[in-house]
Amino acid sequence: MNTKSANLQEFTLTILGENIPPIRQKVFDSKDFILPGTRIGSENREPKTRKEKMGAWIQAPLSERQIEIMRMMGQPSPFHHFSKAIDTSQLTLSIPHKGIKIRVEDFRKEALKAAPEGTKIGVAFDTYAKAQYDHSYSDLVSDARNKVIARFKAAFAENLDHDRMNDEYHKDKDIFLHYPVWAPESSIKEYKSLAKQGHVYSQYLAGVLLASSAGGYKAESVEYLLMAYENKQPEAMRVLAEFLNFKNDYCGSVQCALLSIDGGDDYSKKIVREVLGNASHQMMQTNHGVVPLSYVIIETLRENGFDSILREHFSELNPDPHPEIRIAGFPKGGRS
Repeated sequence: MNTKSANLQEFTLTILGENIPPIRQKVFDSKDFILPGTRIGSENREPKTRKEKMGAWIQAPLSERQIEIMRMMGQPSPFHHFSKAIDTSQLTLSIPHKGIKIRVEDFRKEALKAAPEGTKIGVAFDTYAKAQYDHSYSDLVSDARNKVIARFKAAFAENLDHDRMNDEYHKDKDIFLHYPVWAPESSIKEYKSLAKQGHVYSQYLAGVLLASSAGGYKAESVEYLLMAYENKQPEAMRVLAEFLNFKNDYCGSVQCALLSIDGGDDYSKKIVREVLGNASHQMMQTNHGVVPLSYVIIETLRENGFDSILREHFSELNPDPHPEIRIAGFPKGGRS
């Protein structure tokens, strides 16, 4: 697999009939989602190459019961490690005793603007924080991080696995790979708030819950799952592909599944095959006559930059170019 950063592409995804701002494909090699001490191979060593790291991440628990099951099975829980993953630039700093709040991204711009030319970045941030707020930059960031993590853990404690006897369990289980979970509206609201502060686990959970029965299968989930993917959360794009398949947005689903696969999630190959299999039974009128919807999806993917990913993972689905196909009324999937 090609794993060099220089070869990562930007894609404009079409999801539920709308073009999403360009997104750069991600590789799931972030240490934020690989437990410290993880060992691989017969040499029992830590993963070093990008490809090794892509195979070393583990699934995120979605409830305290799932954490307990991991413990009972002798598996280390990644919960506390994953909880620390934060896009620091999105945090809000609260200045003690001054009633001042400022986003880290904005703070950094102000600090760099005020610093003499040639000042090291870390020195610029700390000097500005002490001069303006009488606190070190690292202390302000640490305090903001700890508050976000504490809020997240309090919300997570409210998550519950769906009972297997509930209709919601069976419906969600037919849609998603992960175990169906429920959370109160207050927790979903908290995850959304924390997601906007760069907390990646919250971004993922907000997306998962909004996409499922707990949140009413809302299109709003797309925003949060894309946030999590941008921060290399390795399951977010798979969940989005599953959600879009459920919403009958077959082309959007395959787009997201292909990005998930190329990032290192092999399970998403099942989604691609399932979606294209279902689409092969639906016919569409094109300028070259009536063809299976699956054929139209593949041609659309090839026209939108997915050629290399198709060649890498589904060479049988990437034949020689065909004459341009014009499509009347390409189905976009649901929007609710």
